Amino acid sequence: MFRLTVRAHPDDEDEILGRATLFAITGIEQDNLDSGLVDFHLWFAQPEEAHRAQRLLPGELTEHPDLNWNETYQRDWQPLEVGQRWFLVPPDSDAPTPTGRVRLAMRPGIAFGNGDHAATHLCLELMEECVQPGDLLLDVGCGTGILLEAASHLGVRAALGCDLDPAAAPSFFGSLDAVRSASIDTAVVNIQIGVILDLWPDIQRVVRPGGRVVLSGVLREQVDQWPATPHETRFRGDWAAARITL
Repeated sequence: MFRLTVRAHPDDEDEILGRATLFAITGIEQDNLDSGLVDFHLWFAQPEEAHRAQRLLPGELTEHPDLNWNETYQRDWQPLEVGQRWFLVPPDSDAPTPTGRVRLAMRPGIAFGNGDHAATHLCLELMEECVQPGDLLLDVGCGTGILLEAASHLGVRAALGCDLDPAAAPSFFGSLDAVRSASIDTAVVNIQIGVILDLWPDIQRVVRPGGRVVLSGVLREQVDQWPATPHETRFRGDWAAARITL
């Protein structure tokens, strides 16, 4: 395994993660430093791909021949209660589901949205409060599909997903352009703020008037960039989420 470490300012996160998706990465880690900077660790299985990424994202490249990134990272997953409804568990966990909670399996793999991130937890909390039975729900940037699974437990009539990441869950739309409906009741968008802003006109196109949008994947210091005035903003650690009514 090869690790490319790129040190940058938190405001550069969107650009770095956007560029990272151009390469065959096997994992991404992020370390917040006391200096206020962030180390972004990009993991690669092939040295050629790591060196190619280093030309676009200058940083320190190191080799870790014995490391299985996914296995090492996912070994630390622990069962977790989120919001009032959810119980997130690692794959193959035999932990009993607490009474009154819905069991959601964290999804191993390299796609985003596997369930372990604070931004995903914020989405789950807001979804349980604003998704209505019978809703048509759209998850933009659905990753492994854990939010779509959660939506199915909230009584939606249908849950659609779209993601451009080839590692995302199969059988979803390729991009938001493919969504022709203009009657989405609730959209969930758990992506970096720069992508949210780029997609906002399309989100407004597909969500019906009076429909709800849950936005997450945004750093605390970026909340002044929300594309519309939120009815609620919620925080967990360095991350923020918002609920907006169109």
